[in-house]
Amino acid sequence: MDKVKVGKIMGTHALKGELKIRSNSDFSDERFKKGNSLYIRYHGNDIELEIISSRFHKNNYLVAFKDHQNINLVEKYVGSFVYGLKDNALLDEDEYFYDDLIGLMVKCDDKVIGKVKTIYNNGRHDILNVDYNGKNVAIPYVDAFIKDVDLNNEIIEVELIKGLIDED
Repeated sequence: MDKVKVGKIMGTHALKGELKIRSNSDFSDERFKKGNSLYIRYHGNDIELEIISSRFHKNNYLVAFKDHQNINLVEKYVGSFVYGLKDNALLDEDEYFYDDLIGLMVKCDDKVIGKVKTIYNNGRHDILNVDYNGKNVAIPYVDAFIKDVDLNNEIIEVELIKGLIDED
């Protein structure tokens, strides 16, 4: 099964092996639930670990893994990315994983704007960072701007307001 990036290990917490994970998942509470497995990508290998405890603390999840309850066993993972299984059951209709949208071509009225480079959440909604002629354009991922997402043809159709991008 495919995996999707769900966070990055930012550091350790205390001596009992808890890792501080900055989540980039829309389903954080589900992803970091006790009993679930996550995969830490370490030196090119995905290491499957079972969560034995998890709690939200200062914008991060503090996660402890089975058989890794010692700081000496986990500090090597700091800076690594964390992956979960790509579970489409978590998605509602017209929802997508960030990884599915990154790299898609963005078009407005059949004119190519650019490609999605990154996505982040500003606290209210997701923002697509699009490379437009070497410049970064932030397009809110809301109904007013996003008209259609076509994963098969790798295109996002948008409607832009005047002034959002600099027209040459």
